[in-house]
Amino acid sequence: MSKKPMSKKPAAKKPMPGRIGANTRKRMEEARAQRPGAIARLAGRISKVVATATIVAAAGFAVFTYSPAVWAKAAETAKTTKKLSANVRIVKCGKQTQKLLENALDSLLRYDTLSFDRAEILRAAATIPEIEKIGIKRARCWASREKITRIKITEREPVALVHCGNIFLVDKKGIRFAVRPGQFYDLPLLVIDDRTLQDTVDMKIFNTIRKTSRTLGNSFFQQISQIDVSDNSAVNLLFKSGEAEYVVGYEDIENRLPHIKELRERLLEGPVKPVRVDMRYRSLAFSSTQ
Repeated sequence: MSKKPMSKKPAAKKPMPGRIGANTRKRMEEARAQRPGAIARLAGRISKVVATATIVAAAGFAVFTYSPAVWAKAAETAKTTKKLSANVRIVKCGKQTQKLLENALDSLLRYDTLSFDRAEILRAAATIPEIEKIGIKRARCWASREKITRIKITEREPVALVHCGNIFLVDKKGIRFAVRPGQFYDLPLLVIDDRTLQDTVDMKIFNTIRKTSRTLGNSFFQQISQIDVSDNSAVNLLFKSGEAEYVVGYEDIENRLPHIKELRERLLEGPVKPVRVDMRYRSLAFSSTQ
């Protein structure tokens, strides 16, 4: 018998490179479509974890913050570090006086701002010569509803500049206080003997001249440039117009001021221009004419 030749099976075709089967392509497209949802679910779980951690941390902070021990420590810190002037309203005074009082109040750091000691405020104000009177009132701020201390200041009114080597201001009682830098004072200059300088300046002669000048018209006293009382024997008056110096005895100054006014008016209009007029004697003595 003759054998039939065996037929060969056809070789399997190799897939073409770059081509994907229909099932594989479908699975890939389904996975790609489900990917945004998986990312969103993962982000949601992360957000829940973060929110839970934030709530736990806030609760712990609140418990710590509002505990009695922390409040006690915060109150002690406020007494030792917080500036008292933060809850103080200082009104009716200049910036320099306000700053001086704020610094004095800030030195009272052992006191709480909500329980000011009135006596301590008065003692602090008493160290500032510029302050004549002070009013203290506890009030509640309408905006913040916070209690504040309102301090109303009455500053001393300067009536003269005083020169005795240094220059300072005085009020009508002779209490001295410092001039403000850069401010011009249109006030008469009172020259005194620095050997007699005390805590207060003797204002007897100055006040006598000021009081008597009221009957002579306001312009008379306003024209006085200098009142020199450094000489024990006489008072020397100088006027802003740069005219003569008038010498008057201490005991006779009240009666001589009307004569000085009359004489000034005549001399300003006349040809005679003395530089010094001695009015201590019954007969006037002119010295040195210009």
